Amino acid sequence: MTTDATTVATPSPAQIAGRRFGLLLQTNLLLYLRNRMAVFWNMVFPIGLMLLFGAIYGREPAVITYLATGMVVLSLLSNGLIGNAATMALWRERGILRRIQTTPLPLWQLLLARIVTQGAIMILQACLLIGTSVLVFGAQFELGNLVAAIPAVVLGALLFMAFGQALAALVQKVDTVNIIGQVIYFPLMFLGNIFLPLQQLPDALQTVGKWFPSAMIADLVRTTMLGQSAADMTLPLPVTLLGVACYFAAAVVIAVRFFKWR
Repeated sequence: MTTDATTVATPSPAQIAGRRFGLLLQTNLLLYLRNRMAVFWNMVFPIGLMLLFGAIYGREPAVITYLATGMVVLSLLSNGLIGNAATMALWRERGILRRIQTTPLPLWQLLLARIVTQGAIMILQACLLIGTSVLVFGAQFELGNLVAAIPAVVLGALLFMAFGQALAALVQKVDTVNIIGQVIYFPLMFLGNIFLPLQQLPDALQTVGKWFPSAMIADLVRTTMLGQSAADMTLPLPVTLLGVACYFAAAVVIAVRFFKWR
């Protein structure tokens, strides 16, 4: 007498990890869309500024082209600093991080899912800004230069996300994070060579502004997007890359050292 045995396929650890990571990505995106403050600063505000500047300088494609590169950096800054910090603080305030801490989910998977989701949003925002400037206001870019600018955009996204993680590690409350984030955000925006050239600022502000991380990323993004040479940058290329690396390392150290689950 023969007995048929039915074998139930058990998912491998890699399959389980993959499904868990996919679920984390979906959760990150859903929580982001529910955070109206983050959506405003990250998506609406940069495009609103692009439309405003376009209405002012719409008959000057060269000016719009210059400003569009700055708007890309601005979107990276707002997404990474305010958006990322506010989301992490919101998770902590609502007890989401505390509940995650009690699960076997590795912290690196949580942070990686956050980075991937936020990074995808940043790239989408950059594409929207460039597309708006080209289709609505006639900005002029070479496709090859836009492709060449991708590493600089990714570098800026990583740097400002690290800033956001550091801010969220130091400040617990969402409201406080938003206030402090904006206090940091506006000097980086106005003195960071984003849409107001440093050469138009007083000498003292030029001296300070060129060392801002936003100015360094703006130089990298604008130089590649416009097909310029490294000689056109405010600081020499090696100094700029070293400065970005130092800012990134400092932000990561702060984020890891002061990270709190609750």
